[in-house]
Amino acid sequence: MTGLLASAGSLALAACGGGGGGASEATSANAAVDKAQAKTAESAQQTVMPPAAQIIDAGGNKWTLVNGQVLQGGVNTNCPVAAVYVMYWNHTVYCENEYAWWYVYGSNGWSACADPRGSTESGQQTVMPPAAKIVDVGNNVYTLSNGAVFRNGVNTSCPVAAVYVMYWNHTVYCENEYASWYVYGSNGWSATTDPRQAAESAQETVVPPAPSIIDASGASWTLSGGIVSRNNVNTNCPVAAVYLMYWNHTVYCENEYASWYVYGSNGWSATTDPRQAAPATSTSKFPLFYGINGHMAYPTGVYSTMSAAQQVAILKDLGVTNYRADVAGSGMAQTVANALNGAFKGSGISILPCIVPMSYDQTASESSQYTLGYNLAVSIMTPLKGLVSVVECGNELEANGLITNGAGNLPNNYNPAYWPAYRGVLRGMIDGVKAVDPTVKVGINVGVPLAYCALQMLWNGQTPNGSATPTSGATPLKWDIQMYHWYETSGMITEAGAQGLTNVLQVLQQSFNLPIWLTEWGYYMYDSPTQQSSYVSGTLAYYYALRQQYNVQSIMMYELIDMTTSDEYGVIDADGATHKPCYAAFKAYTSANTP
Repeated sequence: MTGLLASAGSLALAACGGGGGGASEATSANAAVDKAQAKTAESAQQTVMPPAAQIIDAGGNKWTLVNGQVLQGGVNTNCPVAAVYVMYWNHTVYCENEYAWWYVYGSNGWSACADPRGSTESGQQTVMPPAAKIVDVGNNVYTLSNGAVFRNGVNTSCPVAAVYVMYWNHTVYCENEYASWYVYGSNGWSATTDPRQAAESAQETVVPPAPSIIDASGASWTLSGGIVSRNNVNTNCPVAAVYLMYWNHTVYCENEYASWYVYGSNGWSATTDPRQAAPATSTSKFPLFYGINGHMAYPTGVYSTMSAAQQVAILKDLGVTNYRADVAGSGMAQTVANALNGAFKGSGISILPCIVPMSYDQTASESSQYTLGYNLAVSIMTPLKGLVSVVECGNELEANGLITNGAGNLPNNYNPAYWPAYRGVLRGMIDGVKAVDPTVKVGINVGVPLAYCALQMLWNGQTPNGSATPTSGATPLKWDIQMYHWYETSGMITEAGAQGLTNVLQVLQQSFNLPIWLTEWGYYMYDSPTQQSSYVSGTLAYYYALRQQYNVQSIMMYELIDMTTSDEYGVIDADGATHKPCYAAFKAYTSANTP
């Protein structure tokens, strides 16, 4: 369902003529003005030359840079290196050469020093925008203006118009509107791929003999001289490691005395060999299979009148283990967080937050919508970090004009003008979630029955251009769980389309090879109570039979409680208390069938 699930100025100086006074008086007056101006023309803090043409120090001295020589008042100051930059910092002149060696000018001339600004290196996966700048390991400052990437104020001559700049593994990357990636090195820019796309290492990868481990966030783990490094940064392991191992998406190490350590959010901690742990016991191979949608974070309406404990009681009675909640901002996210820290804690019921970008504008640029999605996801994930393991990014964003003709199963069904914003907001949300918690799995959905083609183009790095063959070359967008919506009005998901010849579950399995979550399914709103009950029990049985064949891990009915007269898809009436007959049908099936 669309919507929230269902939905200063310049100063002019004039020279006044007239009156007495000869040439000597005029000369004297001009000299006084020149002197006054010189005293007030000191360059600003952190003026860098180039791009500045000169630096004026506190004494009014003019500094210039010519062919690596630093000149004061036109006189060579005999800098011991060929300078590439001169910087003014705390009323002092500094210079830097191409090897990032710094020198400071004092009463005795030049002397070696460190970058006076200190260490301000940007964090891993800093993205600009929304960040205003990126600072690399050598304290060089990168900025982005009108597609040009600047390093310390100097245009780096990037061969494409960049829309994003990203810092990854102490290296600067950029991406253009077509999702083509470039990396900046000693020889300038060169074409590359998204550095985050490194494939996650397989279960039980061991270093050595493997050269490295790639974790679920794309970080690279290496071992050298007993030191364990993540993206070339020492992780301060408390022992001299002889092996690294990747197990259940987690990094472990072992020393020569067979002592084991595991790396987590607080660094390393002692543990045991994870392969010797007793297997978890569970009566269910698909513990999140039975799900339902709710609007528990709404500030008004029936859900706002019900406590989290009341909702937990209903969900337990229904046999539901996965509860979907639309979240459109940090306030709604905090409501979900409070529930997870309260009544839902230890209940056996997970909450799936669905991030809904209410300000999404499909006519806007990809960069603006990326920023929108990224900032929204970060604000929502911040209170939810450590409380949720799966997040859904967006809700049926293709269903509001992106498809201009056809059923959505062909590339030429999609409006090329709206595609950049669509891709941008989804990329932004995924990156925002992962930036806060890289362990969280993300999924995206479509609501138009045959719109799987949109997912395929995103996944394959393609852009619709109005023809049957989309443009290639965009960086593939990746997610962890394939989510999809399917309602009674669309028929059977394995016999879809006008001729009933399309098995959508098979298409999803073959296209993405990911777990499938049907995060919305539901009856036709105008069905009779008997028809509603029949559809609910029949659909539960239908997906139950298909769950292993297609790895359908969760099916989430829309919805728990009726919202309005135009949104009556629930198993409970809008009063929040009266059970519809389909409530009993749902409960009876879950009670009798353990997934």
